[in-house]
Amino acid sequence: MIQAATSTTDAERALLLRALRSPRGKYPAERAGQLSGVPHRTVYEWQSRKIWVPDYAKASPMQWSYRDLVYLRMLLWLRRKGMERSEAADRVRMVRHLIETEAIDATVVRSEGQGLIIEGEDSDRMTGESVFAEVNEVVDEHDLLDPIPDVSTGPLWLPNLRRPSERTAVSPWVMAGEPCVRNTRVPTVGLWALQTQRALRPADIARLYPGLTTEDVEDATALERRLRLRAA
Repeated sequence: MIQAATSTTDAERALLLRALRSPRGKYPAERAGQLSGVPHRTVYEWQSRKIWVPDYAKASPMQWSYRDLVYLRMLLWLRRKGMERSEAADRVRMVRHLIETEAIDATVVRSEGQGLIIEGEDSDRMTGESVFAEVNEVVDEHDLLDPIPDVSTGPLWLPNLRRPSERTAVSPWVMAGEPCVRNTRVPTVGLWALQTQRALRPADIARLYPGLTTEDVEDATALERRLRLRAA
């Protein structure tokens, strides 16, 4: 069963904030799409149109960093709020610059689909205007470092970029940011390959990795299956 963590500790937040200030982790476009929730064709389109240029745009092949995933997700959130694409991208780039230069430590933003206010501030930095004045405006918060709530059905499910399932974890400093079985360096994608390409059962796979249980393997491969369904 896919279960997301519901909170982030102060230590985890400090570590992840470091990952927003310099590139960590490396993902090809398809994997970036699976983990960010943005279809990989859209990830490519945003890069080609300079909507979102990844940290490793000049690498061959091109790759996306962990913080690229975070900001792609923020851009997706603003688009779902109804913000025009180029305006949304400008605001995400602004937040990236402010965090990268340590001009702010805040990772929470609010938007009603037109403007964006950073936690602790009372106006949109890009327009200088106070927003959210109307009582009937639907204002949502987005925290770059907290899990996005799990939607169990439909296309809205976005994996937790910290603890994507009950028995897995993501760290920008471990295995290039790939999801791994919790407290190990065993990537979930490797377990998925053993199951799908070599037709091994979860119990057989677990025996190949001392310390892993059948339940660990089942959880990891269920995550990989769902990531692929989400990206389809």
